[in-house]
Amino acid sequence: MKIFFLQILFSIIFLIEASSTIGNCNKLVVDERLPNVITSDMILLSSKVYGIDKKVIVQNSATLTIEPGTTLAGCSLFSYLVISQNSKIIAKGTKEKPIEFTSQLDLLGYSSAGVTGEWGGVVIAGNAYTHYKDNRYEADETISFGSQTDKYDNESSGILEYVLIKHTGYKVKKGKELNGLSLAGVGRNTVIKNIAIIGGKDDGIEIWGGSVNIDGLYIYNAKDDSIDTDLGYRGSIKNVLIVQNRVDSKNNHDSSAMEFGNDKNLITTTKNNITFPQISNLTAYIKGGGIYNKYDAGFSLKNIKIISDKSKDNEMVYFRGKETYITGEKQIDGNVCFINSEKKLKLKDIFSKKNSKAPIKEYTAYDYFIKNHKHSGKGKLLTRNSCSGADEDSIWKGIKGSNKALE
Repeated sequence: MKIFFLQILFSIIFLIEASSTIGNCNKLVVDERLPNVITSDMILLSSKVYGIDKKVIVQNSATLTIEPGTTLAGCSLFSYLVISQNSKIIAKGTKEKPIEFTSQLDLLGYSSAGVTGEWGGVVIAGNAYTHYKDNRYEADETISFGSQTDKYDNESSGILEYVLIKHTGYKVKKGKELNGLSLAGVGRNTVIKNIAIIGGKDDGIEIWGGSVNIDGLYIYNAKDDSIDTDLGYRGSIKNVLIVQNRVDSKNNHDSSAMEFGNDKNLITTTKNNITFPQISNLTAYIKGGGIYNKYDAGFSLKNIKIISDKSKDNEMVYFRGKETYITGEKQIDGNVCFINSEKKLKLKDIFSKKNSKAPIKEYTAYDYFIKNHKHSGKGKLLTRNSCSGADEDSIWKGIKGSNKALE
Protein backbone atom coordinates (compact mmCIF):
# COMPACT_ATOMS: atom_id res chain seq x y z
CA MET A 1 0.00 0.00 0.00
CA LYS A 2 2.85 2.39 0.88
CA ILE A 3 4.59 1.72 -2.48
CA PHE A 4 1.29 2.26 -4.34
CA PHE A 5 0.77 5.59 -2.55
CA LEU A 6 4.29 6.75 -3.42
CA GLN A 7 3.75 5.84 -7.08
CA ILE A 8 0.59 7.96 -7.17
CA LEU A 9 2.37 10.84 -5.42
CA PHE A 10 5.27 10.78 -7.91
CA SER A 11 2.80 10.70 -10.80
CA ILE A 12 0.98 13.76 -9.46
CA ILE A 13 4.26 15.63 -8.95
CA PHE A 14 5.37 14.75 -12.48
CA LEU A 15 2.09 15.96 -13.98
CA ILE A 16 2.36 19.26 -12.10
CA GLU A 17 5.95 19.74 -13.25
CA ALA A 18 5.09 18.78 -16.82
CA SER A 19 2.49 21.56 -16.98
CA SER A 20 5.37 24.05 -17.24
CA THR A 21 6.94 23.10 -20.57
CA ILE A 22 8.53 24.30 -23.79
CA GLY A 23 7.18 21.68 -26.17
CA ASN A 24 8.15 18.49 -24.36
CA CYS A 25 10.91 20.28 -22.44
CA ASN A 26 10.25 21.11 -18.80
CA LYS A 27 11.20 24.64 -17.75
CA LEU A 28 12.16 23.41 -14.30
CA VAL A 29 15.28 21.78 -15.74
CA VAL A 30 15.63 23.06 -19.33
CA ASP A 31 16.62 26.65 -20.04
CA GLU A 32 16.41 26.58 -23.81
CA ARG A 33 14.89 24.18 -26.32
CA LEU A 34 17.11 23.62 -29.36
CA PRO A 35 15.58 24.27 -32.78
CA ASN A 36 14.78 21.06 -34.63
CA VAL A 37 16.78 22.17 -37.67
CA ILE A 38 20.10 24.00 -37.25
CA THR A 39 21.42 25.38 -40.54
CA SER A 40 24.00 27.94 -39.34
CA ASP A 41 26.80 27.87 -36.77
CA MET A 42 25.53 27.76 -33.20
CA ILE A 43 27.29 27.90 -29.82
CA LEU A 44 25.81 26.31 -26.69
CA LEU A 45 26.82 27.93 -23.40
CA SER A 46 27.69 26.07 -20.21
CA SER A 47 25.46 28.46 -18.24
CA LYS A 48 22.35 26.87 -19.79
CA VAL A 49 20.71 23.44 -20.01
CA TYR A 50 19.54 22.70 -23.55
CA GLY A 51 16.59 20.52 -24.46
CA ILE A 52 16.60 18.09 -27.40
CA ASP A 53 12.93 17.70 -28.32
CA LYS A 54 12.30 14.99 -30.94
CA LYS A 55 14.90 15.07 -33.76
CA VAL A 56 17.40 17.93 -33.73
CA ILE A 57 19.53 17.91 -36.89
CA VAL A 58 22.58 20.03 -37.74
CA GLN A 59 22.87 20.40 -41.51
CA ASN A 60 23.84 22.75 -44.35
CA SER A 61 27.56 22.52 -43.34
CA ALA A 62 26.80 24.17 -39.98
CA THR A 63 28.94 23.64 -36.89
CA LEU A 64 27.40 23.05 -33.45
CA THR A 65 29.90 24.13 -30.78
CA ILE A 66 29.24 23.04 -27.19
CA GLU A 67 31.15 24.69 -24.36
CA PRO A 68 32.84 22.52 -21.71
CA GLY A 69 30.48 21.83 -18.80
CA THR A 70 27.29 22.08 -20.87
CA THR A 71 24.32 19.75 -20.27
CA LEU A 72 21.89 18.66 -22.96
CA ALA A 73 18.75 16.62 -22.25
CA GLY A 74 16.45 14.54 -24.40
CA CYS A 75 13.01 15.88 -23.54
CA SER A 76 11.01 12.90 -24.81
CA LEU A 77 11.58 9.25 -25.68
CA PHE A 78 12.04 9.86 -29.40
CA SER A 79 14.54 12.70 -29.01
CA TYR A 80 17.98 12.53 -30.58
CA LEU A 81 20.74 14.74 -31.99
CA VAL A 82 22.00 14.29 -35.56
CA ILE A 83 25.13 15.80 -37.06
CA SER A 84 24.51 15.30 -40.77
CA GLN A 85 26.99 14.85 -43.61
CA ASN A 86 29.24 17.91 -44.13
CA SER A 87 28.27 19.43 -40.77
CA LYS A 88 30.30 19.30 -37.55
CA ILE A 89 30.04 19.08 -33.79
CA ILE A 90 32.73 20.61 -31.57
CA ALA A 91 32.05 19.16 -28.12
CA LYS A 92 35.44 19.44 -26.44
CA GLY A 93 34.88 18.97 -22.75
CA THR A 94 37.52 18.46 -20.07
CA LYS A 95 37.71 16.06 -17.14
CA GLU A 96 36.82 18.94 -14.81
CA LYS A 97 34.09 20.22 -17.17
CA PRO A 98 32.69 17.31 -19.16
CA ILE A 99 29.80 17.71 -21.60
CA GLU A 100 26.75 15.67 -20.63
CA PHE A 101 23.97 14.26 -22.80
CA THR A 102 21.22 12.80 -20.63
CA SER A 103 17.44 12.53 -20.33
CA GLN A 104 15.02 15.09 -18.96
CA LEU A 105 13.78 12.40 -16.57
CA ASP A 106 17.31 12.18 -15.17
CA LEU A 107 17.45 15.94 -14.54
CA LEU A 108 14.03 15.77 -12.86
CA GLY A 109 15.39 13.09 -10.53
CA TYR A 110 13.41 10.12 -11.81
CA SER A 111 16.28 8.05 -13.24
CA SER A 112 18.69 5.69 -11.57
CA ALA A 113 22.17 4.66 -12.70
CA GLY A 114 22.24 2.51 -15.81
CA VAL A 115 18.57 3.00 -16.72
CA THR A 116 18.01 2.69 -20.48
CA GLY A 117 15.64 3.94 -23.17
CA GLU A 118 14.67 7.38 -21.81
CA TRP A 119 15.66 9.25 -24.98
CA GLY A 120 17.39 8.49 -28.29
CA GLY A 121 21.09 9.31 -28.42
CA VAL A 122 23.73 11.03 -30.57
CA VAL A 123 24.21 10.33 -34.30
CA ILE A 124 27.12 11.57 -36.45
CA ALA A 125 26.97 10.96 -40.22
CA GLY A 126 29.95 11.46 -42.53
CA ASN A 127 31.08 10.73 -46.09
CA ALA A 128 33.91 8.20 -45.55
CA TYR A 129 33.96 4.86 -47.36
CA THR A 130 31.09 2.54 -46.44
CA HIS A 131 29.83 -0.66 -48.08
CA TYR A 132 26.83 -0.25 -50.40
CA LYS A 133 25.27 2.78 -52.05
CA ASP A 134 22.68 5.12 -50.57
CA ASN A 135 23.20 4.05 -46.95
CA ARG A 136 20.53 5.16 -44.51
CA TYR A 137 20.67 5.19 -40.72
CA GLU A 138 18.56 2.27 -39.55
CA ALA A 139 16.57 4.18 -36.92
CA ASP A 140 15.89 7.18 -39.22
CA GLU A 141 16.14 6.51 -42.95
CA THR A 142 16.13 10.22 -43.80
CA ILE A 143 19.76 10.31 -42.60
CA SER A 144 22.28 9.45 -45.36
CA PHE A 145 25.89 8.47 -44.71
CA GLY A 146 29.04 7.12 -46.32
CA SER A 147 30.23 6.95 -49.92
CA GLN A 148 31.77 4.46 -52.34
CA THR A 149 35.15 6.16 -52.42
CA ASP A 150 38.13 6.61 -50.09
CA LYS A 151 38.25 10.30 -51.02
CA TYR A 152 36.61 11.34 -47.75
CA ASP A 153 38.34 8.93 -45.36
CA ASN A 154 40.38 11.76 -43.80
CA GLU A 155 37.31 13.94 -43.32
CA SER A 156 36.52 15.48 -39.92
CA SER A 157 33.03 15.63 -38.44
CA GLY A 158 34.40 17.50 -35.43
CA ILE A 159 35.32 16.61 -31.84
CA LEU A 160 33.77 14.60 -29.01
CA GLU A 161 36.05 14.71 -26.00
CA TYR A 162 35.18 14.11 -22.34
CA VAL A 163 31.55 13.51 -23.25
CA LEU A 164 29.07 11.57 -21.10
CA ILE A 165 26.01 9.98 -22.77
CA LYS A 166 23.35 8.44 -20.49
CA HIS A 167 19.99 6.60 -20.57
CA THR A 168 19.72 6.16 -24.34
CA GLY A 169 18.24 3.73 -26.83
CA TYR A 170 14.63 4.48 -27.61
CA LYS A 171 13.10 1.65 -29.66
CA VAL A 172 11.74 2.94 -32.97
CA LYS A 173 10.49 -0.53 -33.99
CA LYS A 174 11.59 -4.12 -33.55
CA GLY A 175 15.34 -4.35 -34.16
CA LYS A 176 15.62 -0.58 -34.78
CA GLU A 177 16.74 1.19 -31.62
CA LEU A 178 18.84 4.30 -31.32
CA ASN A 179 22.29 3.70 -29.84
CA GLY A 180 24.16 5.73 -27.26
CA LEU A 181 26.56 6.94 -29.94
CA SER A 182 26.09 6.12 -33.63
CA LEU A 183 29.00 6.85 -36.00
CA ALA A 184 28.08 6.36 -39.66
CA GLY A 185 30.67 6.88 -42.40
CA VAL A 186 32.75 9.10 -40.09
CA GLY A 187 36.28 10.05 -41.20
CA ARG A 188 39.53 9.51 -39.30
CA ASN A 189 40.24 13.20 -38.58
CA THR A 190 37.19 13.29 -36.34
CA VAL A 191 38.35 13.24 -32.70
CA ILE A 192 36.53 10.77 -30.44
CA LYS A 193 38.31 10.64 -27.09
CA ASN A 194 37.39 9.92 -23.47
CA ILE A 195 33.75 8.98 -23.93
CA ALA A 196 31.50 7.44 -21.24
CA ILE A 197 28.27 5.77 -22.35
CA ILE A 198 26.07 4.62 -19.49
CA GLY A 199 22.74 2.86 -19.83
CA GLY A 200 21.84 1.99 -23.45
CA LYS A 201 18.80 -0.02 -24.55
CA ASP A 202 20.57 -1.06 -27.76
CA ASP A 203 24.32 -0.80 -28.46
CA GLY A 204 26.62 1.44 -26.48
CA ILE A 205 28.37 2.49 -29.68
CA GLU A 206 27.74 1.29 -33.22
CA ILE A 207 29.97 2.19 -36.17
CA TRP A 208 28.91 1.74 -39.78
CA GLY A 209 31.80 2.11 -42.22
CA GLY A 210 34.21 5.02 -42.04
CA SER A 211 37.67 5.21 -40.54
CA VAL A 212 37.27 7.16 -37.29
CA ASN A 213 39.57 6.25 -34.38
CA ILE A 214 38.54 6.15 -30.71
CA ASP A 215 40.83 6.54 -27.70
CA GLY A 216 39.32 6.15 -24.24
CA LEU A 217 35.90 4.53 -23.98
CA TYR A 218 33.77 3.39 -21.04
CA ILE A 219 30.53 1.51 -21.70
CA TYR A 220 28.31 0.45 -18.81
CA ASN A 221 25.05 -1.49 -19.11
CA ALA A 222 24.48 -1.54 -22.84
CA LYS A 223 21.69 -4.09 -23.16
CA ASP A 224 22.68 -5.22 -26.66
CA ASP A 225 26.31 -5.02 -27.82
CA SER A 226 28.75 -2.67 -26.16
CA ILE A 227 30.75 -2.12 -29.38
CA ASP A 228 29.24 -3.00 -32.77
CA THR A 229 31.10 -2.42 -36.06
CA ASP A 230 29.67 -2.90 -39.56
CA LEU A 231 29.79 -2.02 -43.27
CA GLY A 232 33.55 -1.81 -43.79
CA TYR A 233 34.60 0.13 -40.69
CA ARG A 234 38.40 0.33 -40.58
CA GLY A 235 39.63 2.30 -37.60
CA SER A 236 41.25 1.74 -34.21
CA ILE A 237 39.53 1.55 -30.83
CA LYS A 238 41.83 1.55 -27.83
CA ASN A 239 41.78 1.91 -24.05
CA VAL A 240 38.30 0.50 -23.46
CA LEU A 241 36.47 -0.69 -20.34
CA ILE A 242 33.16 -2.52 -20.79
CA VAL A 243 30.83 -3.54 -17.96
CA GLN A 244 27.75 -5.59 -18.80
CA ASN A 245 25.32 -5.15 -15.94
CA ARG A 246 22.14 -6.38 -17.63
CA VAL A 247 21.80 -7.75 -21.15
CA ASP A 248 18.89 -8.45 -23.49
CA SER A 249 19.84 -12.07 -23.95
CA LYS A 250 22.16 -14.27 -21.97
CA ASN A 251 23.02 -16.59 -24.84
CA ASN A 252 26.47 -16.78 -26.39
CA HIS A 253 26.19 -14.18 -29.12
CA ASP A 254 23.45 -11.62 -28.56
CA SER A 255 24.47 -8.79 -26.23
CA SER A 256 28.20 -9.20 -26.78
CA ALA A 257 31.07 -7.03 -25.63
CA MET A 258 32.14 -6.78 -29.30
CA GLU A 259 30.23 -7.56 -32.48
CA PHE A 260 31.89 -7.48 -35.90
CA GLY A 261 29.70 -7.71 -38.97
CA ASN A 262 28.60 -6.43 -42.32
CA ASP A 263 24.79 -6.46 -41.89
CA LYS A 264 24.39 -8.37 -45.15
CA ASN A 265 26.64 -9.89 -47.78
CA LEU A 266 25.62 -8.16 -50.99
CA ILE A 267 29.07 -7.31 -52.32
CA THR A 268 32.33 -9.20 -52.73
CA THR A 269 34.71 -7.74 -50.19
CA THR A 270 38.49 -7.74 -50.34
CA LYS A 271 41.25 -7.49 -47.78
CA ASN A 272 41.22 -3.72 -48.33
CA ASN A 273 37.57 -3.05 -47.57
CA ILE A 274 36.24 -5.68 -45.15
CA THR A 275 35.06 -4.55 -41.74
CA PHE A 276 38.37 -4.62 -39.87
CA PRO A 277 38.50 -2.77 -36.53
CA GLN A 278 41.81 -2.74 -34.67
CA ILE A 279 41.02 -3.07 -30.97
CA SER A 280 43.63 -2.88 -28.24
CA ASN A 281 43.89 -2.49 -24.47
CA LEU A 282 40.34 -3.59 -23.69
CA THR A 283 38.80 -5.19 -20.62
CA ALA A 284 35.22 -6.48 -20.68
CA TYR A 285 33.20 -7.86 -17.76
CA ILE A 286 30.45 -9.84 -19.48
CA LYS A 287 27.14 -11.50 -18.62
CA GLY A 288 26.29 -12.24 -22.25
CA GLY A 289 28.70 -12.82 -25.13
CA GLY A 290 32.32 -11.84 -25.61
CA ILE A 291 32.86 -11.70 -29.40
CA TYR A 292 30.20 -12.24 -32.06
CA ASN A 293 31.45 -12.37 -35.67
CA LYS A 294 28.93 -12.02 -38.52
CA TYR A 295 29.31 -12.28 -42.27
CA ASP A 296 32.67 -11.30 -43.75
CA ALA A 297 34.06 -9.14 -40.95
CA GLY A 298 37.61 -9.48 -39.70
CA PHE A 299 39.40 -7.85 -36.79
CA SER A 300 42.73 -7.26 -35.07
CA LEU A 301 42.85 -7.83 -31.31
CA LYS A 302 45.72 -6.91 -29.02
CA ASN A 303 45.86 -7.05 -25.21
CA ILE A 304 42.23 -8.02 -24.67
CA LYS A 305 40.83 -9.38 -21.40
CA ILE A 306 37.29 -10.77 -21.30
CA ILE A 307 35.96 -11.86 -17.89
CA SER A 308 32.73 -13.86 -17.61
CA ASP A 309 30.76 -14.85 -14.54
CA LYS A 310 28.46 -17.26 -16.37
CA SER A 311 28.06 -20.68 -14.78
CA LYS A 312 26.58 -22.22 -17.96
CA ASP A 313 26.71 -21.53 -21.70
CA ASN A 314 30.36 -20.67 -21.22
CA GLU A 315 31.39 -20.04 -24.83
CA MET A 316 32.57 -16.47 -25.32
CA VAL A 317 33.25 -16.46 -29.10
CA TYR A 318 30.49 -17.17 -31.61
CA PHE A 319 30.14 -17.08 -35.39
CA ARG A 320 26.93 -16.28 -37.25
CA GLY A 321 27.45 -18.88 -39.96
CA LYS A 322 29.91 -20.49 -42.35
CA GLU A 323 30.52 -17.25 -44.29
CA THR A 324 32.24 -15.88 -41.18
CA TYR A 325 34.73 -18.71 -41.37
CA ILE A 326 35.54 -18.31 -45.06
CA THR A 327 36.12 -14.54 -45.30
CA GLY A 328 37.54 -11.76 -43.14
CA GLU A 329 40.95 -12.36 -41.53
CA LYS A 330 40.98 -12.64 -37.75
CA GLN A 331 44.30 -11.34 -36.40
CA ILE A 332 45.48 -11.97 -32.85
CA ASP A 333 48.23 -9.35 -32.76
CA GLY A 334 48.67 -9.44 -28.99
CA ASN A 335 47.51 -11.79 -26.25
CA VAL A 336 43.76 -12.28 -25.75
CA CYS A 337 42.69 -13.70 -22.37
CA PHE A 338 39.35 -15.36 -21.66
CA ILE A 339 38.64 -15.77 -17.95
CA ASN A 340 35.65 -17.31 -16.20
CA SER A 341 35.39 -16.23 -12.58
CA GLU A 342 33.01 -19.10 -11.73
CA LYS A 343 34.90 -22.11 -13.11
CA LYS A 344 38.18 -23.08 -14.72
CA LEU A 345 37.78 -23.54 -18.47
CA LYS A 346 39.98 -24.95 -21.20
CA LEU A 347 40.59 -22.94 -24.35
CA LYS A 348 38.38 -25.27 -26.41
CA ASP A 349 35.45 -24.40 -24.13
CA ILE A 350 35.61 -20.72 -25.10
CA PHE A 351 34.85 -21.12 -28.81
CA SER A 352 31.38 -22.21 -29.84
CA LYS A 353 30.88 -25.47 -31.76
CA LYS A 354 27.66 -24.21 -33.30
CA ASN A 355 26.67 -21.10 -35.24
CA SER A 356 23.78 -18.75 -34.61
CA LYS A 357 22.38 -19.34 -38.14
CA ALA A 358 22.17 -22.34 -40.44
CA PRO A 359 24.18 -24.37 -41.07
CA ILE A 360 24.54 -24.59 -37.31
CA LYS A 361 27.36 -27.13 -37.19
CA GLU A 362 29.54 -26.14 -40.15
CA TYR A 363 32.54 -23.81 -40.05
CA THR A 364 32.21 -22.72 -36.45
CA ALA A 365 34.34 -20.50 -34.25
CA TYR A 366 35.75 -23.68 -32.69
CA ASP A 367 36.79 -24.94 -36.12
CA TYR A 368 38.38 -21.63 -37.04
CA PHE A 369 40.39 -20.93 -33.90
CA ILE A 370 40.98 -24.35 -32.31
CA LYS A 371 40.66 -27.12 -34.89
CA ASN A 372 42.22 -25.44 -37.93
CA HIS A 373 44.14 -22.50 -36.39
CA LYS A 374 43.19 -20.16 -39.21
CA HIS A 375 43.76 -16.96 -37.22
CA SER A 376 46.96 -15.02 -37.82
CA GLY A 377 49.21 -12.81 -35.73
CA LYS A 378 51.87 -13.27 -33.06
CA GLY A 379 49.55 -13.06 -30.06
CA LYS A 380 48.21 -15.99 -28.06
CA LEU A 381 44.73 -17.09 -27.02
CA LEU A 382 44.79 -17.82 -23.28
CA THR A 383 42.47 -18.87 -20.46
CA ARG A 384 44.58 -17.39 -17.70
CA ASN A 385 44.88 -13.83 -16.48
CA SER A 386 48.03 -12.98 -18.44
CA CYS A 387 46.67 -9.89 -20.21
CA SER A 388 46.67 -6.46 -18.63
CA GLY A 389 43.73 -5.32 -20.75
CA ALA A 390 42.66 -1.74 -20.13
CA ASP A 391 44.34 0.34 -17.47
CA GLU A 392 41.01 0.67 -15.66
CA ASP A 393 42.19 3.37 -13.26
CA SER A 394 43.21 5.68 -16.11
CA ILE A 395 39.94 5.43 -18.08
CA TRP A 396 37.48 8.27 -17.57
CA LYS A 397 34.08 6.89 -16.60
CA GLY A 398 31.84 9.95 -16.57
CA ILE A 399 32.45 11.68 -13.23
CA LYS A 400 33.52 15.31 -13.23
CA GLY A 401 37.18 15.61 -12.22
CA SER A 402 37.64 11.89 -11.43
CA ASN A 403 38.23 8.49 -13.02
CA LYS A 404 35.89 6.76 -10.57
CA ALA A 405 32.84 4.97 -11.94
CA LEU A 406 29.67 7.08 -12.15
CA GLU A 407 27.34 4.20 -11.35
